[in-house]
Amino acid sequence: MPSARIIKRYPQYLIMSLNRHLQLKLNSFAQKGSWNSKLVKIICEPLFWILIISGFVRFVYYSVLLSTQANDSAGYINYHANILLGQTEGLRTPVYPYFIKLIGLLGNQNLIDNVITAQIVISFLSIIIFYRIVRTLFKNPAVIFAASLLYGAMLPVINFDKLVLTESFAVIFSLVFIYMLVDYLKKPANIKAWLLTLFVFVAIMLRPSFIYLFPLIIAFWFLRWILFRKDWRMCLSGLAASAVVMLLISGYSNLNKKNAGFNGISVVSNNNEMAVVVNANLYMYGNDAEITAAIDSNKKMYQQSGGKPFAGIDIMTRFAPDRVHKFIVNCIKSQPSAYALYIGGKLLDLQTTNIFTNYARHKVSYLAFRINNLEYLIFCVTFNMLYFLIVFDLIMIVVGWVKKKQAPWFKIILWMLIVAQVAVAILGGYDEYQRLILPVMPGLIILLFSYIDKKCFAIDKNKLQQYALGV
Repeated sequence: MPSARIIKRYPQYLIMSLNRHLQLKLNSFAQKGSWNSKLVKIICEPLFWILIISGFVRFVYYSVLLSTQANDSAGYINYHANILLGQTEGLRTPVYPYFIKLIGLLGNQNLIDNVITAQIVISFLSIIIFYRIVRTLFKNPAVIFAASLLYGAMLPVINFDKLVLTESFAVIFSLVFIYMLVDYLKKPANIKAWLLTLFVFVAIMLRPSFIYLFPLIIAFWFLRWILFRKDWRMCLSGLAASAVVMLLISGYSNLNKKNAGFNGISVVSNNNEMAVVVNANLYMYGNDAEITAAIDSNKKMYQQSGGKPFAGIDIMTRFAPDRVHKFIVNCIKSQPSAYALYIGGKLLDLQTTNIFTNYARHKVSYLAFRINNLEYLIFCVTFNMLYFLIVFDLIMIVVGWVKKKQAPWFKIILWMLIVAQVAVAILGGYDEYQRLILPVMPGLIILLFSYIDKKCFAIDKNKLQQYALGV
């Protein structure tokens, strides 16, 4: 009779036997010609299977979603400013509207469907970028495969591919920034320093909330210059490119001042911050009695209407954008403690809220219903978990820096990228925080799996030294 040990290990032997048999078959097929050899090489690549599985999941998921327009979609579709003629629109930056116009060159009859299709294709191709990032950063093939598959099949993220808003592109732009950063750290070069920094301006023109990338990239070049002196030429290139970005931002803001009466990137920031000021009851401490009175009047009318729609004073159209902006800034400056307490309250209120959401509408079908339930069951991560991961990672960065006496450059920038995006969403937003933090998702996946990858190599301390980029 076979021993218990042999019976216990039989599945392992069976898998090994099947693998050997499959390998022999593939080798035999590859020897029949050059095309056969190339096909076998493709099939044996992990990326091939990542794309196949992700593609299948996405196909099924997209099939239960409707192409969706949000309230802001019309603003992007009907954008008419020509930046080459010095024209801007106060509420919309040009990158996404120009993408829609580019798709419109193919025909305006099915514009929305064409835009959605383009977003789906670009989003799918971004899996390759993510795979190349984690293949550079991680050592364990299984971790690389799992991280890439999670990114490729993360339903709450790809949900936004079916929505006419900047969110889908914002995720991809965040991923491209990480890729360019990893590529620079792997092999620094002047041209890479320029491209990485100039890309920040393009990202801001897609989504103004990406403005946090600008101080982040400046801090990166200054820190590298001070602590990593052998790269001083590249750091100077990065700082020179930062100066160009500063000029471009200033130039765009001046155009906005001329066209929309607002010396900034987007008037949307006024809308968001005004809601914060009103909700925090800071509007009573502004330096503009007329705006304060208008807000007070609206609040009283809202109370009298019992929450029903009413014709109040439209603050944003009645008062000049720059005047509103100065009022908001003065309110916050005059009551910094109250503002900090309000923001702290938002952090506490969000503790048990899921960081994921979806906007694209589901079809009315049994499959759509089941997938929607499955999505909320699998992708349920609270803000508390996000806060914990951020604090834990900061501690690990400091401990690793002290022990190795070497700055973990990638981890530092990745942490700052995540924290800055979350901070911008909570500080500058008044609702829909899950949508606003969506661009951090690629970074969060990389951060989470970096610890899983390290755990896999924890037994062999020598292999941990291979993490040259400080993951």
